[in-house]
Amino acid sequence: MLTLLLILIPLLVGIVCFATRGDAAKNISLIGSLSILIVSITSIYSTDGNLLFTYTNWIPQLGSDIILNQDGMSTILCLLTAIAFPLIFISTYHKTYKNANAFYGLMMLTQAGLMGVFTAMDALLFYVFWELALIPVYFLSSIWGGEDRIRATFKFFIYTFAGSLLMLVGIIYLYLHTADNSFDWVSIVRAGNGLDAATQSWMFWLFFIAFAIKMPVFPFHTWQPDAYEQSP
Repeated sequence: MLTLLLILIPLLVGIVCFATRGDAAKNISLIGSLSILIVSITSIYSTDGNLLFTYTNWIPQLGSDIILNQDGMSTILCLLTAIAFPLIFISTYHKTYKNANAFYGLMMLTQAGLMGVFTAMDALLFYVFWELALIPVYFLSSIWGGEDRIRATFKFFIYTFAGSLLMLVGIIYLYLHTADNSFDWVSIVRAGNGLDAATQSWMFWLFFIAFAIKMPVFPFHTWQPDAYEQSP
């Protein structure tokens, strides 16, 4: 339940922000981000694994379910994300944005996507959150960025879209080789372990390049300076 709240709170707060007017979205997003921080800290000290684990049927025809959980690494990443957003909102609290409700709504949707990326235990669900975290960033940069924001945002889109396609190909390939036709991470890992060495090698490069673009790692890093310079 706690892990699910890390996604639901920013998602719902983002929707509420879109429906507000004036400076209300600024305050709502700050309160929402602080609530997420409290949930994240609570999850660290939770001794009941059931509070961190969420399972719900999603697309049974494809063998994909909503499976969320936190291990050591994801707990740390969720906490860092939960700390970053209140700091962002506090440090820019006196800054005025045009269409502030949309700006703060997109920010909260970005946080929901990031939390989903760090907690998804289903490969298809992970991919959905991966894209959900990118889409709001695209609009944030293209609408509220600097003078050269269109070129920088287009470059960002091309790079990340290419990486996403490579990852999707890899996920689908592994899914087709699962024994139970499932996107569950356990099934995906088992499918990968069952491949021959040559196939594992090119599968590795599909995922590595996708992550290398997102991180970013040389020589896939050239989108980052422009995007960071032009982003709000």
